[in-house]
Parts: sequence; structure tokens; C-alpha cells
Amino acid sequence: MILLSNFKFSRKLTDYLKKIELKTGREIKFFESPDLGIKGITAAYNYHPHYIQITLNMENPRSIEDRERSVAHEATHGYIIHKLKFCRPIFLENVDDNYKRDVHLIFTMIEDIIVNKIIQDNGFYPFGHEYLPMVTEEIKIAHKGEEEGEKFYHRFTDNPHLEALLMISRYIIAWGFLRYYHLDTQEEKLIQEFTQTFQKFYIDYYKFCVKIKEIIEEHNIFTANGECSAIQLILQLFKLDERVELTQLN
Repeated sequence: MILLSNFKFSRKLTDYLKKIELKTGREIKFFESPDLGIKGITAAYNYHPHYIQITLNMENPRSIEDRERSVAHEATHGYIIHKLKFCRPIFLENVDDNYKRDVHLIFTMIEDIIVNKIIQDNGFYPFGHEYLPMVTEEIKIAHKGEEEGEKFYHRFTDNPHLEALLMISRYIIAWGFLRYYHLDTQEEKLIQEFTQTFQKFYIDYYKFCVKIKEIIEEHNIFTANGECSAIQLILQLFKLDERVELTQLN
């Protein structure tokens, strides 16, 4: 495991990362960058055939617990690709960065449901401390209508299409917590309020959420083939399937 000199891991995280390295046969390497594609995120996984690459934004202030949870989360993205053989995108030539970001966000939307469940089963919290306060803010914004909601999510990206996908992904991730996770009563109540508020005030976006939920329910996304089929159908839904191929490692 190749670490950053200014970030020391707890025994719990170290043991989890070593387990991933053992099961995947891939070393985990850490890199640092202030730009991870979407504003405000702490860590990102990037595919590499020979190792699991995690890039950290050390300028983003987070508690040690949340940073470690983020690292566990991103390492698990590598685990599901290298060990469980989940699919990844292969882009055709001359594909622009905006298209790649849109496709990657579709992948993340589905993979995060799987990854957060795995880390919860391994003793990590499925979301960081900022998640529930953010959901509370999103509920307040949603009551003001779609236009204000779009302005709110514009804080995280300058790309209007990515902004729309981000809004939809926020609902799907929240729905995934309710559908597949063990939450305490207050967490479940708040997340349920968010999904209901989203459904009521973001009608145009919720139409896509309904279709995505149907796809997820019809495929077992916790298996490699089910996840790959679901992602392919969601890419088709957003007309993002023409310049990307989905592949699984042998």
C-alpha cells in the first residue's frame, strides 16, 4: 500500500484496505489533486489495470472519520471491479470530457448503492457526517420549486446536463438507503422526507427516477451481470450509450 505522508490510517481502515489488496491481488496507491471533477468531494477512484488508484483532495476539510470512510468507499469501487468483476466504461475515440463525466456519474449512482452497503457490512458508516445536514438543506430548497433546486445543484458543477444527472442521482442514492440498508429511525425518517419532497417538487426529474428505480428493481445490481445490465439500460435512457462500451475483467 502506497500512502500519502500527511495522512495516517487507523488500524480499522488499514486492515480493511489490506483485505481488499489480498482479495483483488492489486496494490492500493494514493495520489493527491484539488480537482476531483465534482466540487466538494474528498476522494475519487480511478481505474487502473494493475493497481487500485485513489485520489484525495486534501484541501477539502473533513473529519478523520469521514475521510477514512471516503477512502474505504473508493477502495471498494476498486474491489467490485477487480474482484467481483463489475463492469466499467470503455470510451470510443475523441469523446469529450463532459460526456465522460455524465457516464461516470451514471456508474457512480448505481455503484454507490452497492459500495456503501459493502462498507456498512464491514463496520463503516454508509454516509459521512455531512450527508444528513445536506439532505435537510435539500428538503428546504426543494420546497421552493425546481428552478431554485437547479440553482442549488449548480453550485457543484457548471455543466447543466451533469447538474440534472446529479439531482437525479441524489434521489436514487437516498432511495437506495431506504430500500437496501439498515438505518436508525431518525435517519430513515429524514431520508424518507427528502424522497417524498423530491417527488412532489421536482416532477420533471422524478419521472426519470421512476424509470431508474424500475430498472434497478428488475435487475440484481448486487451481482456483476445485473449491475452491468442496469447501467446499460440507464445509459440508454439518457441517450448516453452510443459512444461507450461496458466491459468486465476476465
